[in-house]
Amino acid sequence: MEWMKWLSIADRYAKMDLDKQLAALGLNSSQHMYIIRVCNTPGVQQDQLAEMFHIHPSNVTRSVAYLEKQGFLRREQNPEDKRTCRLYPTARAQQVCKKIEAICESWQCAVTEGFTQDEICVLDRLLQRVASSAVMRIEHQIIGEEAAME
Repeated sequence: MEWMKWLSIADRYAKMDLDKQLAALGLNSSQHMYIIRVCNTPGVQQDQLAEMFHIHPSNVTRSVAYLEKQGFLRREQNPEDKRTCRLYPTARAQQVCKKIEAICESWQCAVTEGFTQDEICVLDRLLQRVASSAVMRIEHQIIGEEAAME
């Protein structure tokens, strides 16, 4: 089976397409998901983004700092926990969010052209399962490595 190769190719070309289309908005393929999530969940805690996207917290911090500097996001200290902050979309983020969602939808429609609706649903479920299994595998490895170090 060569599905690892096909996942890699699909991911690489999706990012290339997103980078090209998002450039006009001042964004890239690794930043668009933050805008969508913050617009759809105003007040989300920054540390929750790392958990949601399974990304290292330092990468989230770097992306959020860039998006804040570019006027897409606004950080506010969490009144319930002063060590964390909540993220809110700016008017600029609200303006581009629908465009970003349309770009993502257009990509998905293009790459699933000729698929039946059932095939698209099955593909979605299977990709979610693959991703969940990948996350679980690595998390178990990390836990095992940490336990071995103790």
